[in-house]
Amino acid sequence: MSIKRAFTLIELLVVIAIIAILAAILFPVFAQAKVAAKGAASISNDKQVSTASMIYLTDYDDHPVLMAQGDGDAPLLLLGNPYKPWAYLLTPYCKNSDIFQDPLIQKEPNDLAAQGAPDSLIWQYRTQYGYAFTIHSPTLPSGNTWITTPTVQTALAQPAETVMFIMKKSRNSNPDWLWVGSLIWGANLVNPPVLNFNDTPVGVVNPHSYVVPYGCWGTGCTAYSSQSEEEGSLTGGVALRKAKKSIVAMSDGHVKVMSAGALAAGTDWSPTKAGYTVKLTEKSRYLWDMD
Repeated sequence: MSIKRAFTLIELLVVIAIIAILAAILFPVFAQAKVAAKGAASISNDKQVSTASMIYLTDYDDHPVLMAQGDGDAPLLLLGNPYKPWAYLLTPYCKNSDIFQDPLIQKEPNDLAAQGAPDSLIWQYRTQYGYAFTIHSPTLPSGNTWITTPTVQTALAQPAETVMFIMKKSRNSNPDWLWVGSLIWGANLVNPPVLNFNDTPVGVVNPHSYVVPYGCWGTGCTAYSSQSEEEGSLTGGVALRKAKKSIVAMSDGHVKVMSAGALAAGTDWSPTKAGYTVKLTEKSRYLWDMD
């Protein structure tokens, strides 16, 4: 007669305890691997945006994409005006609007498509990588108005050390949401550490481009006061989602991961410095101008 042997209660508890310990060890590792994979995908997306921009340059005599183009046949509005943002203008060169979205951002409950517009179009208006427009498509004063004119890229002194596309804040109920007939995402640009505004002389930072004064780097900048540091509260909306660093596409097309301090090189910026007071200290190291 065969004897059937079963696990004792103590043995079962030991096995369960071992499984629980292994799970506690492995789950964080799996989570880290998932984040690392998303970070790699984010780098790839920014690289593809940069590549699309390089192709665009060849078609437009070395002029980069406009930050936006007012056009009567634009599919969506900004402040009542039909316009095509830079990502919309680049889409024919990349064919895939998904690359304008950052895999490191979780889908948010209020991340809804605009009324009657497909996601493939909305992503072109709600980018999660920002365009350093003050360098490449500056808005310059002309009499009583402002004109947006793209900068010839051969005019850049150090393209490998000049920011072009960079990780920006996500959509999280910030006032950047705009209802103008339909829901659109208007903030597809990023501001530099040094504000070329009323208190900065023309020529100190080149080009002298209009920027939103409350979108500055430092503390007390109202445009981003509701954001976390990771989402750019102290860096003018430039996000630091990649291990507390940002993914940056430089003007020569290469992509790298940089800290806030490295991005603010050549300035006196610090996380505790009051907004509007950041000044240029070493122009040759500054990454947000043409020189």
